[in-house]
Parts: sequence; structure tokens; C-alpha cells
Amino acid sequence: MKRYTIGLIAGILLTASALPLIAQEDASGLTLEKDGEQVLIPLGGWVAVSSAYDPSNTVRGIYLGMTVDALRIQEKGESFEREIPMGEIGSIFRGKTKTTKEYVWGGVKFGGLVSVGIGGFFTLWILTDGGGTDAFACGGLMALFSGIYTVPGGALLGFIRAKVAEGKAVEYVIGDGEWVIVTL
Repeated sequence: MKRYTIGLIAGILLTASALPLIAQEDASGLTLEKDGEQVLIPLGGWVAVSSAYDPSNTVRGIYLGMTVDALRIQEKGESFEREIPMGEIGSIFRGKTKTTKEYVWGGVKFGGLVSVGIGGFFTLWILTDGGGTDAFACGGLMALFSGIYTVPGGALLGFIRAKVAEGKAVEYVIGDGEWVIVTL
């Protein structure tokens, strides 16, 4: 029992010692300001942050908060968070920030799932009519042949979605005379 108590106390002390590192920020997100206008980027919102030194170096992910001198972002598919120093931030993008490749790949996956669904439907239909083991072969062939149309169709739909979303991202350029990150 002592072991658990000591572990609990140590955990509380470590958590409490990390609290002063968190900057003062609005509890609902990050505030940017330019010429008296303020914009709130909510916690948990998707953002893309580009480097001031290398604009091609962009981090996309979920905005988790801010420390004294960095933004905390969790990239898609990663279990850990990254801290981007405030002095290295060139722009913050908000809105649709996925690349065309991600939209097209999502469309391909959707087309593949539709073809598998069609094959599964035909397999079940033939099985209920007493088709026996031929049902699986027929269902597989239906999935294959329908995939010839659904996978490229899904890729095309993904490409169209990417073009529609292309102008929907809003860029906030960070720097002198531009947007500044408000810290309270």
C-alpha cells in the first residue's frame, strides 16, 4: 500500500511542477490579433503551422495548447505531441488543411470499401439461394469487377473534394505588422 501512495504523491508532484510551464491562454484556444481584430483557434481544432525559415516545412495536426514559448500540436497518426517554438512560426493555417493526396487516398479507400460491400452482398445473396461454395467465388469476382469502377470513381471524388476545399483554408501570417499570438 505504501508503494502506491508514494507513486501517487510522486505523480501529483510531477504534474504540479509542470503546471507553471503552461502559458496563460484562453481556456478555449489560441488567440491571434491584428489591428485590434482577434481570432480564436479552438483547442482540438485542426491547424497547419509553417516554419518562418522554411515554408515547405509544415506541421499539420490538432492544436493542443501552448507552453510559455511554443505551440503544442499532435500530428495525425502520431501518439506524441510536437512543440513548435513561437520564434519559428511563419504562418498558421486553419480550416481544410489536408493535401490533395490525402483526399484522393481517402476516395480510393472509400471506393475499395464499396466494392467489398458489393461483393459481400452478392455472396450473401447467393448463399441464401443455396449456392454453396460457389457463392464466395462469385462474390469475390463481383467485388473485383465492381472495384474496377468504384476505386477510380472514389479517387475522382477525392480529387474533386480536394479542389473544392482548396480555397477554404485561412492563413494567418505571424510577424511584425501581421498577426501576433496573444499571451495573457
